[in-house]
Amino acid sequence: MTMSDRQEKQKKLAELREAIARLEAQLEVDKELELHQAIDHLDEHFEVVETKFNNLKIFWSSLKSDWRSHKS
Repeated sequence: MTMSDRQEKQKKLAELREAIARLEAQLEVDKELELHQAIDHLDEHFEVVETKFNNLKIFWSSLKSDWRSHKS
C-alpha cells in the first residue's frame, strides 16, 4: 500500500465519520420533533377529557338539583 493510498483511505474514512456525525445529529433533531408532536397530541387528548369531565360535573350537578326539587 502506497502512502497516497493510505491517505486516500484516511480521507474517505474521515468523510464517512463526518457523514455519520451529521446523520446522528439529524436523528436527534427528528427524535426531538417527534417528542414535541407527541406531547402536543397528548395535550389535545387531555383537553378533550377535561371538557368531557366538566360537562359530566355540570350534568351531575343538574341531576342532583332536579332530584332534590322532585324529592321535596
